[in-house]
Amino acid sequence: MSTTIHKPEYLDQLIDLASHKAGSDYKLAKMVNVSRQTVSNWRHAKKTCPVADVVLMAEIAGLESEKWAARAIVAQYEGTPKGDMLYRALGKALLATGAALVSGGASAHPIFSIVDKGVVYFIRCIEVLTERRQHVRV
Repeated sequence: MSTTIHKPEYLDQLIDLASHKAGSDYKLAKMVNVSRQTVSNWRHAKKTCPVADVVLMAEIAGLESEKWAARAIVAQYEGTPKGDMLYRALGKALLATGAALVSGGASAHPIFSIVDKGVVYFIRCIEVLTERRQHVRV
């Protein structure tokens, strides 16, 4: 009997990018010091990917590992009061890694509570204004 766990939405993309950079899932697994089956289990939500392995995959993928660590930590508690507190504490790092979190619409919803929706709206407004300014300058 297999159990499916909650898998953060970013995980497939991170695994894909790190696997591409490494050359294959097998080579990625070797670089992260896990089995290829473990990588497969992360992909299919049969096993939780530890924060340390998210950091290693981000490094392999050429991404800023510190910011991905923050994202992984918050994802562990998404949809809870603790997750909201972590989001506020680590917010700058999350925004740097997760334009998808900000612009992802419904896919970003679980990370934010009702209180934080105002923050997301504010950030979207800033993005729209920035885009408009860039169009005016051209």
